[in-house]
Order: sequence, then structure tokens, then C-alpha cells
Amino acid sequence: MDRTDIKTVESLNLTDVAAPFEILTSLPFLRRFAQYILYKDEVLIFGSHVKRECYSYHTIKNQYKIICSYPKNVELHAHCVVKLMNNNPNEINILSFGGSEFSKRHTLKMKYVSVWNDNKEIGIKSEKKNRVNEWIPFTDNKDIPYLIGRNQDDHRGARAVIGGNNNNLLFITYYPEDIDVFDLNTCQFIKHDKLPIENWIRCHCFIIKTENNLSIIKTKKKKHELMFFSQSNGLSIEYDEENNIFQFHKVRVCTSIKSFVFYGYVYINDVILFFGGHDNAEVGATREIHKYSTTQNKWTKSEHILPIALSDYVALLSEDNVYIHILGENDGKKDTGTYMKTRLTEWIQEETEIERQWITEEEEKIKIEEIKIELEKIKDVNIEKWKKKKEIEMIIEYWAHSLFINVGWIQDFNIIILNYILMKYFKTIKILEGHSENVNNVKFSPDGTKIISSSRDMTIRLWDVKLGKEIQILKGHSDKINYAEFSPDGNMIVSCSVDKMIWLWDANSYLIIKKLEERSQDIRSAHFSPDGKTIISCSYDETIRIWDIESGKQIKSLEGHSEVVNDATFSLNGQIIASASYDNTIRIWDTKSGHSDNVLKVQFSPDGNFIISCSWDKTIRIWDLILKKQIKTLLGHSDVIRDVKFFPNSQTIVSCSMDKTIRLWDIKFEIEIQKLEGHSDYITGIDVSPDGNIIASSSNDGTIRLWGLL
Repeated sequence: MDRTDIKTVESLNLTDVAAPFEILTSLPFLRRFAQYILYKDEVLIFGSHVKRECYSYHTIKNQYKIICSYPKNVELHAHCVVKLMNNNPNEINILSFGGSEFSKRHTLKMKYVSVWNDNKEIGIKSEKKNRVNEWIPFTDNKDIPYLIGRNQDDHRGARAVIGGNNNNLLFITYYPEDIDVFDLNTCQFIKHDKLPIENWIRCHCFIIKTENNLSIIKTKKKKHELMFFSQSNGLSIEYDEENNIFQFHKVRVCTSIKSFVFYGYVYINDVILFFGGHDNAEVGATREIHKYSTTQNKWTKSEHILPIALSDYVALLSEDNVYIHILGENDGKKDTGTYMKTRLTEWIQEETEIERQWITEEEEKIKIEEIKIELEKIKDVNIEKWKKKKEIEMIIEYWAHSLFINVGWIQDFNIIILNYILMKYFKTIKILEGHSENVNNVKFSPDGTKIISSSRDMTIRLWDVKLGKEIQILKGHSDKINYAEFSPDGNMIVSCSVDKMIWLWDANSYLIIKKLEERSQDIRSAHFSPDGKTIISCSYDETIRIWDIESGKQIKSLEGHSEVVNDATFSLNGQIIASASYDNTIRIWDTKSGHSDNVLKVQFSPDGNFIISCSWDKTIRIWDLILKKQIKTLLGHSDVIRDVKFFPNSQTIVSCSMDKTIRLWDIKFEIEIQKLEGHSDYITGIDVSPDGNIIASSSNDGTIRLWGLL
């Protein structure tokens, strides 16, 4: 791994990153899931899940006033507020709806007249239709209160836009994957459909493409285009108003925003700007800013970042299209929210060199993703023919590309050859069967000709990699064996067990050399030092112990973890120890991991500069030992990650999980290269051969699989 690829994760001083943002008054009533509308010089805030009050903040006077409160019988939980069409320049009409089968449903409307006017008639209640600045029931043509949504509809976190030839259609997208069209004039749902997406949705991006971004469409159109984004799902949605039909077209979401929702977004000049986002799980909030061109189908990531991470963003474009206002609750660190603004002109400029570099890298990622998808489809196709075909396609594509540029072609060509033709992809080559119960781990010998496995069946087995046959069975432990590996010179084997023992075996005669008694609890792992003179072990007793092989005696006991130590290993020079624990930390003594759950495995990179770890929190994290910082997080597994290993080139990682998959990752691009499936139960351990050409995996299905190059 090259340090030039590192993006450090660290706290930033607001003064260092504020530009091009202006930090404004911290408003005490900004809360998660509050709803906002921009009206002239006012930011209107309409309740949240903890406050019923509605406020107007005057952006010029830097003051706020209360407008009203929601009725006491209304439950607010990520409700939806939409500005309706109105030809009166001195007032706006607002619709609020929300609820689900788990929370009381509401549909209300308000005629808002600025609370900053001196008009004394504001707030005076006369007949119901003339009331201003208060929530009243939304009614149909017969003046009967009407609730938007069926009993089973979940409108928590719904997004809605106004459109149609007469601006009478309310388009609603909501959990789990639904889209509705509601006629505001007739108070009828005229269309319901399912979005062709993979994940359930809440607090997503939903916009309607209109002329000059105005809601009023001057020419009658039979078809209307909407855009939808949520995590890895992107859609261009075409609605045929005349025939009442939806057509859905997939839109690729860039890799750096794929895991996020809860972003603030604005739509202007056929561009959607995404500010921040929150994945509501492993990573939390991001400061990154993205731009998507709806006409060019092109993503860009800004070199600028938000000055602070917010847990729920809202972005609003001023009516004069000069400023973007961004509001949200601080990411769990304060009781008040943050309010900032930025000039629109900052975000419609030509890409910078840094941004163009990101676009180039994103194109490389697209190619990797395309190959990954193709690999999943060609299981029964001749691999060699596919590889040759792919090489020819890429050479032709990049040769064509060279016709439009005068310099850099050779460099581009070298990159493409390196990234795609020489990239390693794998398939199952052998299935090894012999263990009668779960296989707990598997390790290659130093020369790569053999593998060793340990099992719940209380045996250790040695296998010939080339022949795929069992060589020897080692028996002696009185309980399940958690781990076994070869010494660096291949002449010894170390094993550890639930029987609280560490045993040393002769790898040639298969006889027991020594028994090291822990006299404590279940021993989770035992590793040789690089020079083969000591062993490090870790245990359920929360300790790490170092043993001298020649004498068989304990040299040192390391204490510091507060729960089970699941793994401990030496660095390649033997000078550093890294340990992983159920106390959610990695210790290179005093270094915390950042994982949100039990840390299962830790490994040094071949060059000794980095550490990788995996956890119950479904993440793989990469750490820089010199900077002592986390630099990357890899997401993709859907269950606990049991093991993770570097390839010899330090550029690729392989991981295995309780989701029954093995995944290969490109470290530079932080994306998944390939997913390997075949085990019928969760995978307990993996290893990579010394030459990087074979992967071995062990599983609770009782088998070991060898995966070789395509």
C-alpha cells in the first residue's frame, strides 16, 4: 500500500475547512428529522420528533420567531413537508403529512404569511379557509378531512415533490420501496408502484426535473422525469401522465456515496448537489460533497468538505439562486444544531485538478465493478476465452481513447493492463473433506505446498495443496482446536485448544515436541514469532502471553484488555505486537481500534507499515502504524467478518464472513473486486499462499476450499 493513497480520518479545525462555507447562528431548535422550507429571507422549521413548535428564522435579522405548534394529537416522526403551488406572492401554502401503522397518521395544511410583517391581521382566526399561520386539517372537495396514505403505508422518512401538467400531482417515495402519485385536486391516489431497488429507503434524495428548476411548467408535457437516490440505488423515473405509467431506468451511484442516506441535497441547472450523508450504521456521518449531472450522467466529488459532520442534513436553495442553506443536528456531539450557508457559484465551477483525478479513479472503479459483475455471470463459460475477449475489448477501448489525447497514452495503457489484465481473480479448484465437525482455521506452509487445518473434532489435519489430499491427522488435544500454524521454517506446528493447552509438534515426524500449559481458560490463537524462537498466545482470560520455545516457559504476560483477547500477532520484524479483543479495541498497547463491536482478527501488512482488522460490526479497517490512525474502512459484508488477510503485494485484501462469502478488496480504491461463494455454512478462516495465487478457506460446513486463479 502506498501512503500517497491514504485519506486520514481525524478531527478537523473548523477554521481550516470552513471555506467556502459561512457558519451562522447555532439554532437551539434544530433537531433530527426536522422539516424545513425556504421562503424569501426566512428559513421555516416545522417541528421534529422531539418538538412540536414551528419557527421562522430571519436570515438577515439573525432572529427567530415562533409561528405555531402542531396539534397535540399529532405524532411527528420524520414527517414530510411540501410547499404547494400558490400564485399569491405574499403567502405560501404548505402541506404536512406523515405517520405509519406504528405512529398516528396526520395530513395538515397551513397558509403561511410572514410573521415578520407588521400586518395585524396575521393570526386572527376567521372562517377556516382564511386562517393563517396555523395547522388545519387537509380537506377534500367536500371539505371533509382527508389523511394521505393507506393504513399499511409507512411515511416515516418519506420524500415528496409536486409536479404534473397542472401542478396537482404529489409524487411520494417511501419505505420500504414504494412510489405513489396522489392527485391534490381530487384527493385520490391515481398510481402505486414498487421501485426496482435493492435496499429499503428512508430520508433519501427525490427530485423532479423541471424547466429552469421551476415548479410551474409552462408547456404541457405528457411525460415527467424524476430522479431518486438512496445508498447504492439510483433511478431515473419517467412518468407518463396521459397513460398513468412509470418507467424506471437504473442510474449508477458513485462508490464514495453508496452507503449513505440522510444527505442534504439541492437541484439546480440539471445538477444535484449532495452535502454529507449518514449511513446510520458502521461509518456514521461524512463531510464529503458530491455532484451529479443529470444530463451527462456524471459524478464528481468536491475537493472541499463540510466543516462539521451533521447527523441529518437539509440543504435549501434560496429563491434568488444565490445561496445554499445547510442545516442539521450535530452528529451526536451537541444538543444544538448547526446552520451554515454557501454561495451556489462555488459549486458550478469547472472541476479542479484534484476533482478530475477523482473522476479518473472513479472510472477505474467502474471498470473493476463491471468485471466483478461479469465474473458472477460466467460461472459456466470458458474462462480463458472470456479473459482473451476482455483483454481485446480493453485494448481497443483505450486505443480509441488515445485518439482524443496526444499525451499520456502509454501511461494510461500501462495502468489499464496493470489494473485489469493482471488483476487476480479466483474460482474453486478443490474441496477438501475429512473433518467430522466445524473447521476453525486453515494456514499454508511457508513453501505453499501444504495447508494445516484445525477443527472442533479435536484433530489437526495436514493436506497436500497440489493433490488436494490429506497427508496426516494429528490427535491429542482433549477439546476442540481453535488454531494451528506452521513455524516460519516449516519444521514445527503450534496448536491451541479449548483444553487450555498449547502444543508444539514436529512437522516431519508429527510427534509432540512440547506441551505448554496456560492453566487458565480457552486459548483463542497462538502464533510463531518471525524468527521462530517464541510463541504468542491469547486467551479468554483477557491476557496475552509470550513463550520461549526452547525452554517451553512463559517469558511475559501482557495485560490491558478488559475482555476476551481473540487474536495477537507479531509484526514482521518481531518488535511490535498487535492484539484484537472483544473489548472493541486493537492494542499496539494503548491504541484503540474504532470498531463498534468485538474485534476478531488483526494482521500486519507484508511491509510492516499497516494493520488490518475485522469485527462483529461487519467492517474491515486499515490502520497506519506510523500515523497511528485509521485510514480506510471497507464495507460490504452483511454479517460478522471472521478473518482478514493481506495478499503478498499489500494492495489486495481477502476477508471471510458469517454471510458465507469470501471477498477480495482493492485497497487503493476501497472497493470489492470479487465475491466468492460456495461454502454452505459460515466461513471461519482464510489464508493466502506465499505467491498469492491460492486462497484457502475453512468453514462450519466441515470443509476446506482451495480457490485458484481464473
